[in-house]
This record gives sequence, structure tokens and C-alpha cells, in this order.
Amino acid sequence: MKKTEIKYQQSDIEKVFQKLISNWNELTDFYNSEVKIEYDNQNDRLNYMDIGEISRFIVEKKKAEQTETFQIFFENVEEIMIYGEHYVKELIVIGLFEGIQNIGGTEIDYYNSFDKWLKPNSLKAWRELIDFWENEDWKKTLESEKILNKKK
Repeated sequence: MKKTEIKYQQSDIEKVFQKLISNWNELTDFYNSEVKIEYDNQNDRLNYMDIGEISRFIVEKKKAEQTETFQIFFENVEEIMIYGEHYVKELIVIGLFEGIQNIGGTEIDYYNSFDKWLKPNSLKAWRELIDFWENEDWKKTLESEKILNKKK
């Protein structure tokens, strides 16, 4: 089996962020004016804080039902999940995905409402994250709700 080429590394973290925001002008503008500008020296970056700001941006767009660019965004996320080294993948899962789930809380249905945009690797990691925190109990609750809604 051929080993997957690593394109996204912690040592070039700006490349990761540039891929993440690519092809979405509003997110790129937000990143350049609100996130990246915070650093005089790029070596002082706080990657998890930066990706947390992107999580907040995504949640705000979801709540406002402004999701027309989510397809492109999550395609970029998937590429990073495929071609990222371990640290970078953790940044996406723990920083971006967990950030979206925590920031969105009960205001968004993070259990399923992102499924249409998440690609296979991302969807697997997304669900594993929920399983980690909720011990798969969330799946039983969702199934129960579906059954109850059908009886109404």
C-alpha cells in the first residue's frame, strides 16, 4: 500500500490555514483582518486559538443559515485531513471540529446538520469526536427521537 504524501505540516502552519480559507473570500478577509493580523512574529502563533476563531466564524454562518460556501470549505478540510501530518489532523479535529461543536452547543444540530458537507475522513473524525465525549449515547437519543417523531 502506497503511503499518503504529507502536504500539510506544523512547520508550515500558514499553508494549512491558507488551504482552509481558500476559495471563500469572506473567510479569507476575516482571517487576514481578525486572526493573522494579531501576530507581529508568526513564531508567536497560537494555532488552536486561530482555528477557534475560524470555528466561531463557521458557527455564526451556520446559525445565520449562510452555508452556501460550506461545500468548498469542507472540501478543503478533507484535503487537510488526507494530506496532513498527525499534528495538523489533530488541529482540525480538536481545534476546528470540537470548536464548532462546543461553540454551537445547543444552538445548532452538530450531530447531523454538517453531514451533507463533511467528506468521508472528516465525517469519520467528526463522529468519533462526538462518540468520545458522549459515549455513543447520542446515537441512541437520535434514534429514539426519530421513532417518536414518526408516531406523531
